[in-house]
Amino acid sequence: MTILFRAAAAALTLLAGLAPGSLTEAQAQGQRTISLVVGFAGGTAPDTLARILAESMQRNGNASVVVENVPGAGGQVASARVARAAPDGATILLGEVGSVAIAPFAFTSLPYDPARDFTYVSEVARTNFAFVVPAQNGPVSIAAFIEAARKADRTLLGTFGVTSPGHIAAELFAQSAGFKGEPVHYRAVADGIGDIARGQTAGAFLSIPLAAAQARSGGIRALVQTGATRADMLPDVPTAREANVPDLAMSSWFVLMVPAAVPAATVAEIHRVAAAALKDSAALERLRGAGFEAVGSSPDEVRAMVARERDRWKPVIERAGIRITN
Repeated sequence: MTILFRAAAAALTLLAGLAPGSLTEAQAQGQRTISLVVGFAGGTAPDTLARILAESMQRNGNASVVVENVPGAGGQVASARVARAAPDGATILLGEVGSVAIAPFAFTSLPYDPARDFTYVSEVARTNFAFVVPAQNGPVSIAAFIEAARKADRTLLGTFGVTSPGHIAAELFAQSAGFKGEPVHYRAVADGIGDIARGQTAGAFLSIPLAAAQARSGGIRALVQTGATRADMLPDVPTAREANVPDLAMSSWFVLMVPAAVPAATVAEIHRVAAAALKDSAALERLRGAGFEAVGSSPDEVRAMVARERDRWKPVIERAGIRITN
């Protein structure tokens, strides 16, 4: 792998001696390109995050870091590719909540095992949602929405893909608030937003940047946001806890993952350069502008976070009866 860290030469030499497959030894043998694999197409939010992170890692680690888009099956194709990659640290996955903590319980089989096939390096960033409704004749608070939904035979909730984070958030909302929700899955975001604005679907969870942009246009209204604090883009919209719906406190998170057999010293080096990248002022500014919160957790912290999230989403998926055969 090609990362040459700007740490003391003695420390790097020690790491190289301890780990024959380490980044520094690969550097000494001739530079290779690091692939940061993302399971979604160019122009999507995960792709934007990957490119910001890759550029910052390159600046802070003196490496060639290339984003490799491997879209398909909500990140499953990319996950399988990295699970089978050589354990030399040259292939890193930008994993996310859908492929790591949702898919294992929503699909009868997967071409990878998130618990067995990977070593988790760091949670790098997360993004939050806002629940939106029609601006015209729609409810003005999340409490009013819940009251109306409980009286209805069913409440249509827009999502942008089966088992997407927005879909599972909608299932959680209906379950925790005690109303019958029925997901309506859209291929095109514009179609879903148009149906919400026209009142054909009751609401949906949108990313904060998308919700803020659409709210400014006047077609939809944001009732609540799922982050721990109010986003700068939606300063007047209460958080889930402020609105007394704490079950809706959630995020879509992104983690760096490598094949399970990557040496511990190499994992540590990747973590160090990722941590430096997430402290880069230019990268932080771009992340905030794109609606991301930088995290930069340790390997132990990210493993614990993933375990909590798997425990949280498993019963939601089971109660919703989601079981998909690949």
